[in-house]
Amino acid sequence: MAVSKRPIAAVILAAGDGTRMLSRIPKVIHALYGKPLIGHVLDAIRAVGIVKIVAVLGYRSDLVRSHLGTGVQVVIQRSLKGTGHAVAQALPKLKGFKGDVVILYGDTPLLTPQTVRGLIEAHQKSGAACTLLTAQLKDPAGYGRIVRDRTGRVVRIVEDADATQAERMIEEINVGAYCFQAKALTTALKSVRPAPNGEYYLTDTIAALVRTGQKLSTAPTRSVGEFMGINTRADLARVQTIMRSRILERFMLGGVTIIDPYTTYIDGSAVIGQDTVIYPHTVIEQGARIGKRCQVGPFCRIGPGTVLENDVTVANFVDLSRSRVGAQSKILHHSYINRARIGKRVTVGAGTVTALGEGHGSGGSMIRVGDRVEIEGGALFLGPVSVRAGVVVPAGSALGRKS
Repeated sequence: MAVSKRPIAAVILAAGDGTRMLSRIPKVIHALYGKPLIGHVLDAIRAVGIVKIVAVLGYRSDLVRSHLGTGVQVVIQRSLKGTGHAVAQALPKLKGFKGDVVILYGDTPLLTPQTVRGLIEAHQKSGAACTLLTAQLKDPAGYGRIVRDRTGRVVRIVEDADATQAERMIEEINVGAYCFQAKALTTALKSVRPAPNGEYYLTDTIAALVRTGQKLSTAPTRSVGEFMGINTRADLARVQTIMRSRILERFMLGGVTIIDPYTTYIDGSAVIGQDTVIYPHTVIEQGARIGKRCQVGPFCRIGPGTVLENDVTVANFVDLSRSRVGAQSKILHHSYINRARIGKRVTVGAGTVTALGEGHGSGGSMIRVGDRVEIEGGALFLGPVSVRAGVVVPAGSALGRKS
C-alpha cells in the first residue's frame, strides 16, 4: 500500500566492498534467509509503494546489479569518497524529480516496511526539508549524535570520533535513514565540503540545511536493531538470529505451534496452516506449503516446493523435497522422499527412499502414489513409478528397477 500521493523515490547506498567480510563477494549480496542483504531492503521499500529506486553501486557492480531484479536504476560510485559523494552520484537519476527522497543503506536487512512508512509519514506531516530517524540509547558509543540547540531544534550530527566529551553524553543517535525534499537534498549536497580524509559525509547536509534556515524534523525508530549494519560474518550470524526470531514469531502468532524456536528454521516464504505443530530441529525451506493440523518433526527437512495438505504427519528424520503429500497421510521416520506425488490417507513406512536415478532429469518425472496406499518399511523407488490406489507395497520392495 502506497504511503502518499506525493512522489517518493529511494536511494540505496551499496557501493562498499565489505572488507571485513573477508570475501570477494560484495557485502550486500551475501545471503540471508535465501536472498541477498540488499534484497531485504528492497522488499521493505517496495512494500510501501515506492517504485522509483536508485542503487549506488561500486565494488563488483555487475555482480550486485544481477541481484537487484527489475525496476532498479543503477549508478556507479567509482571512487569511494563517502556517503555524501555516493548520494550525489544518484542525483542525475533524480533530475527533475519533485518529491521526497528516502535514503537507506543496503546492508540493513532488518529494516521493516512499517519503519519506512513511518519515516515518510512523519516527514510529509512536518513539511521539513529533511527528516531523520533517531533513537535513544543508554550506551550510544560508536553512533553519530543528534545535536540540538536550546529550543530543541536539530542543528547538526556529530560523529562519535569527532564528538566532544559533552557531545558524547548525548543519548539521541542518528540511525542512518533519511527523507529529504529532493530540491533541498540537491542544494545541501552542493555545499558539503570534504572532511580531512577527503570524504564527503551525508550527515553534513544537516548543518548545511540549518545554515540556510531550512526546517528539520526527526522521527523515532521502532527499534534501533532494525539498522544493525553488517560488517563481518559474525554480524551476519547475529542478524540472522534476529530475523529467524521475527519469522518464527509471525508463524506462532498465526496459530502455528513451534515447540523449540531455538532449533527450528523456517524460511519466511513458507506457508503453514493453523494448529500445525513443528517439533525441534526441523528445517522448512523456501516455498514450502504446509496445511492445517499437520505434525512435522523432530529432525525433519521440508525442502523447496514441497506441499503437505491438511492433517499430514511427517515423523522424525524425514527429508521431503519437491513433493506433494495428500491429506491425512503419514511419512514415517528415516525416509527420503524426492519428486513424489503421494495421495490421501497413504502410509509411507520407515526407511522408504525415492531415487529417480540418472536419465530422468528434473522435469515432469515423478513417483506417483494413489490414495489409501500402504507402503511397508524399507521400500525403494528407483524410477518414475505409479502405485494404484488401495494397494499394499511389501516391505523391502524395489519398484521401477530396470531389468
